[in-house]
Amino acid sequence: MPAKKKITKERILHTALSMLEKNGYDTVNVKSLAAKLDCSTQPIYLSYRNMAELRQALCEAAVQKFTDAIGQDGCLYGMEYIRFAKENRNLFRFLFMRRNAFSEMKRALSSVIERSVQELMRTYHLSHQEAEWKHDQLWMHSHGIASMLVTDFCDWDMEKAENMVEEARRLVLQR
Repeated sequence: MPAKKKITKERILHTALSMLEKNGYDTVNVKSLAAKLDCSTQPIYLSYRNMAELRQALCEAAVQKFTDAIGQDGCLYGMEYIRFAKENRNLFRFLFMRRNAFSEMKRALSSVIERSVQELMRTYHLSHQEAEWKHDQLWMHSHGIASMLVTDFCDWDMEKAENMVEEARRLVLQR
């Protein structure tokens, strides 16, 4: 009977996600992960072929945390997005502030985006194309606020952020 695996794939992912949340993605590498798990690099490479595969698994786990946080009715242009950024700075940076992450996140969050687009279509009697355009405008506005808060670019409180989001929503949707 083969020996039971002591360092499971789930434990590796959980530890990597914890490292990401606490210190950011730049701290997650095979050596630091092995040190945190108190093992050699072998169990990591037995579970994940390379860092790209581990990063993909981390991305999926981070997206799940994001969608859980914004809730079933959450969207990418509301205060849930900004709250997530403020409360989960390193996850937000990993998901939404990485180089070339936009296309990856649009794919990973396609169901959230489509649900929001459908809601805009129903509520404001928009075509799909118009609703997508307005969704993306609102998302980019919320993303700007969230990014400014995450990077400490400004010291706005959440009330100011909420007022700005509501004003942008009103202006974009009245056109």
